[in-house]
Amino acid sequence: MSRKAPRRQSGFVSVFVLVAMVGAVLIATASLMRVTSQSRASVHGLSPAQVDLLFEAARDLASARLAEQPQYEGETWQLEKPDSGLRQAAQVIINIESNTDPNLRNVEVTVECGDNPVTMVRDRRTWTISLPTSENAS
Repeated sequence: MSRKAPRRQSGFVSVFVLVAMVGAVLIATASLMRVTSQSRASVHGLSPAQVDLLFEAARDLASARLAEQPQYEGETWQLEKPDSGLRQAAQVIINIESNTDPNLRNVEVTVECGDNPVTMVRDRRTWTISLPTSENAS
């Protein structure tokens, strides 16, 4: 009987080691994906502050255009390398969608940096913007 006990313990240890190795691989994969994403962003010359400014400018523009014209559907900007200060060209896409509330609009802004679709860095944010009261009454 004493022979069976060590086998059970060694089986338990083997399963534990296997689960620990799978956990370590998953953590390493997640870490590698994050580092890859950060290095792609730095290669394209994007800083978090620049991305935030692009999003803020797009949101403010969409809000102003919706105040003038509630039927505004969005637009696209092209930022060329020499003008933008980035190492690669960038594109900002503003898309406006209706909301279940007729006084609100959903604004989706996408920032893409890079010319190659495979290595392009893309970030997307959404907001809900209310139409001005004077436009709601008409």
